[in-house]
Amino acid sequence: MKLLKYSLIVITLAAASSAHAAVLLFDLQGKAGAGLLAGNENGTVSGSFGSGGEIGAGITYDDASNILTLNFGWGTGNGFTDLTGNAAAGHIHGPTASSGTASFTENASVLIGLDGLPGWSNSASAGGFSGSVTLTAGQETNLLAGQLYVNVHTATNPGGEIRGNLVVVPEPSSVVISGLGLGMLAGRRKR
Repeated sequence: MKLLKYSLIVITLAAASSAHAAVLLFDLQGKAGAGLLAGNENGTVSGSFGSGGEIGAGITYDDASNILTLNFGWGTGNGFTDLTGNAAAGHIHGPTASSGTASFTENASVLIGLDGLPGWSNSASAGGFSGSVTLTAGQETNLLAGQLYVNVHTATNPGGEIRGNLVVVPEPSSVVISGLGLGMLAGRRKR
């Protein structure tokens, strides 16, 4: 009976922690690794391509306001390598057909243009985006499923020079709560 009681406490704590509004952290990932990388592109990339990644406050999503805040950059001015030329465009693409890591090898249409928004810099050596966009309920579902990615295009690489899929970072508190719950259950079994 006590085991059941502890199980219910753990389930209740987990449900309560996920029921409230949260700001979720995101990383840029792909088949070639973390960041905005040419190797994350699914097409051929030409020239001495650049690299980029998160800068400043990184990438967050507020699930109460539906605001996705993006802070990423590329080029030597941001600690990465320069693009083949100024960015011709930058977008969030999606949704991919698959979710999770399977989406890394899939392409999708432009969902949200970033290059026309405040906070966009197309500089090959110090460019990036620091700003926010508001997502619809459907776009939120796609984001949380790992079906959206950032793609930066140049004249040399019009299909995209650097890419990174938006991947949610697991919430430490849920890992801690799960771990505590399992620890309590394991402790109860030993007695």
